[in-house]
Amino acid sequence: MFTPPEYLSPSSIKTFRDCPQKFKISRFDKIKEPPSWATHLGSFVHEVLEHLYGLPHEDRTNDSLKALAGELWTTNEWEAKVLELTEPKGGIRDFKVEAFASMTNLWKLEDPAETDLDEMEMKIEAEVEGVRMLGYIDRLVIDDEQSAIISDYKTGKIPNERFTSEDDKFFQLLAYALMLEATDGVPTSKVELLYLTQSAKHELAATPVKLSIAKGTIVETKEALDAACGTGDFHCNVTNLCNWCHYKKIGICPAHKS
Repeated sequence: MFTPPEYLSPSSIKTFRDCPQKFKISRFDKIKEPPSWATHLGSFVHEVLEHLYGLPHEDRTNDSLKALAGELWTTNEWEAKVLELTEPKGGIRDFKVEAFASMTNLWKLEDPAETDLDEMEMKIEAEVEGVRMLGYIDRLVIDDEQSAIISDYKTGKIPNERFTSEDDKFFQLLAYALMLEATDGVPTSKVELLYLTQSAKHELAATPVKLSIAKGTIVETKEALDAACGTGDFHCNVTNLCNWCHYKKIGICPAHKS
């Protein structure tokens, strides 16, 4: 009834696992969620930090960061994008303050002037156990042992451990590790989540056990998605996450129609 997507990404896998119906509405019904304060904030912060690490080491200062943020804010018309949000958390000044605080918190986690990155925003395509995957790695470092360290910036809250397992929290980066080894033969030694808002770095060793769990998640999700496409049955997974779902809010989720 439905043609499965040509590629899966770690984020699309997460969406399907959270709620198959949400995946269907977004991917097949083509009803996209509008940008939010959080997604714009993350995109702007990622953009500025990518340009910061493109500067010579000695130029990676707070002053350079401020100048880059100002230039990119104007060039890419971020003010207009924020003003178009349907549910802003505040005004333009609030957005700028929150974004700049996240950026400058990077210095509490590392010194950019002494940090070497081998790749940024690296597009990667690979097959993992026959599943075609596509994604973008925020940051990649190849260490002295010729192993990769994969990092990702986060501008949201640290997930509550009562509701999010370690395997779920690091799934995206472990999936990238599997993809990197499948394409370039480069093993990953460690993955890192840089929570800029809270100035916290969470690390996980990319052990064979952790990678095997992530691989199983990819294969299991692909099989479930293919089955749903064949039957047309994309069930609604009703959980507390529904309270933040755009599709419930606009009244098109079957599980919440009156």
